Amino acid sequence: MKIKLSPRLEAIAGCVDGTSSMADIGTDHGYLPVYLVENAMTASAIASDTNQQPLKKAEKIISELQLEKQIETRLGSGLSVLKPGEVETVVMAGMGGLLIRDLLEAQSDVAMETQKLVLQPMNNQAVLRKYLEAAGFRIIREELAQEENRVYQVIVAKPGKMVFTNDLEYQLGFEFYTQKHPLLTALIDRKIFLEQQIVLSTRGKTTAVAAKQWQESSLFIEKLNEVKKWLSN
Repeated sequence: MKIKLSPRLEAIAGCVDGTSSMADIGTDHGYLPVYLVENAMTASAIASDTNQQPLKKAEKIISELQLEKQIETRLGSGLSVLKPGEVETVVMAGMGGLLIRDLLEAQSDVAMETQKLVLQPMNNQAVLRKYLEAAGFRIIREELAQEENRVYQVIVAKPGKMVFTNDLEYQLGFEFYTQKHPLLTALIDRKIFLEQQIVLSTRGKTTAVAAKQWQESSLFIEKLNEVKKWLSN
């Protein structure tokens, strides 16, 4: 059996490639660590999850491929399954940005002893980037992956310092204006679409909350359209 990854997981795998050891926190079926080991993108891996059921499925795949010596499974929450410095790279993907932030904060000693964090928040990407900035991490790479109409953001960080100079960096990626990722326009279009839904749902409403949401979303759409125009030049 050869594991085939989705575009989202492929982007994550590309960010892990070249590390000697990694841990996949919230591994689900274990496809990512299996793929990485099978393709010699890492020498060893730890696949962990908070739930026994998906971990058993991961163990079955690992056993079928005879990768037990390279991939270890662990049951537990977040980085609590790791010791500081135990692996070079930690992956936390497919969960909310607030949860990733909380898990990093809960075991900050483990997070700070990694050479690389590969994070793929499903939402609240801006909140996560603000946390990384405040907590002493530097974003060294940003990747995007598209599946149908959704664009996923992958954040690669390591201990260090960074300063955001543009508020849009929190939403679109650290130093997005220098990277100009090929999928950046698609990400912007998706964000504009979502903000337009807020504008439509709050237009004409008189409550203070609705008026504020309408104003903030309208202004955000303006800024995003300015970036789109800049990218097309």
